[in-house]
Amino acid sequence: MKIAIDISNVSVTISDKEILKNINISLEEGHFLGIVGPNGGGKTTLIKVILGLIKPTSGSVSIFGAPPDSLILGNGFFGYLPQHQNIDPNFPATSLDIVLMGRYRKAGFFRWPGQKDREIAMKYMSIMGIENLKGAQYSRLSGGQQQRVSIARALAGEPRILILDEPSTGIDVVGQENFYHLLKGLQKKMNLTILMVSHDIGSVTTYVDEISCLNIKLYYHGNPLGALSDKVMTSLYGKNVDLLMHTDACDKCERLRP
Repeated sequence: MKIAIDISNVSVTISDKEILKNINISLEEGHFLGIVGPNGGGKTTLIKVILGLIKPTSGSVSIFGAPPDSLILGNGFFGYLPQHQNIDPNFPATSLDIVLMGRYRKAGFFRWPGQKDREIAMKYMSIMGIENLKGAQYSRLSGGQQQRVSIARALAGEPRILILDEPSTGIDVVGQENFYHLLKGLQKKMNLTILMVSHDIGSVTTYVDEISCLNIKLYYHGNPLGALSDKVMTSLYGKNVDLLMHTDACDKCERLRP
């Protein structure tokens, strides 16, 4: 297997504040990684380091063997869904317009999307189950519908790595479960490498292949169930926590105290 993302001894200090300290993560192509941890723990900063938007103070990052800042203007590596998307409620763009924005890097920012671009955009809208929304005004869609449109936009660039920062924000519990199932299907169907930041530890452990527990330092990386240990959770959050996990075996929520 190829190594998609290799993070080696990465530290980030901004304005004399240590944001990340000595992070080491290696992720194979086609794997699904969940990153969990408290607010202010450096999760979004780590994503920006991977994307090449922030340079580490020390250490290195490689994406399929190349530094990320050499790929940021290249084609086909990253699809990115940020945590916050502030949309003017009067913004007139349709869902198809939004998805077509994902083609700009492939097609060129100064070229109007052509028929092939529209076909590719509709392909990913169909995969996301939103082809019927192509003419709907994006700003008037529900939170779950907007998330699906935004992911279709990220996929329209045909990336090798999909990065999602808190993608289930604003989606109800049932919608979140459907959303995670959808991501898992995309991973398998497209051999897509997925990196997802989430606070939903209970659900994330069900769907990801690997999990990283981050709070400035990396407290755990490996099998998802290993993250639920008392030692890891206490180190990560500084105290005991209760987790609600959905278990397929009994089809109900089970309270776990790690």
